Amino acid sequence: MSSTPGLKGKLGLNVFKESGKSHIRIREGKEKHPQLAKAVLVCPAGLYSQNSKGEVTLSSDGCLECGTCLIACGRELLDWEYPEGGAGVQFRFG
Repeated sequence: MSSTPGLKGKLGLNVFKESGKSHIRIREGKEKHPQLAKAVLVCPAGLYSQNSKGEVTLSSDGCLECGTCLIACGRELLDWEYPEGGAGVQFRFG
C-alpha cells in the first residue's frame, strides 16, 4: 500500500547545495517596508519572517528559486539572482 507524500515530504526530496553567499538580499534600510511583508505570506519555502519590530528577515537556505518573493516585492526591495553554478536547489521527484 502506498501513500502520496504531502508538500513537506515532496520538498524534503530536494537537495540544496550552498554557495557560501546568499543569492537573495533585502536591500539595506528596507527591512520595515510594508510591501516586504508580502514575502512572508507568499514564499512557499517559508524563508521570510517578521519580528516584533516589524522587520522582515530572510534565511535563504532551502530557497526553491521560484522568484515568488521577487514578483511580490520587486527589485526595489530585494537583490535577487540565481545561485552560482552548481549551487542552489536540485529538484528530485519521487
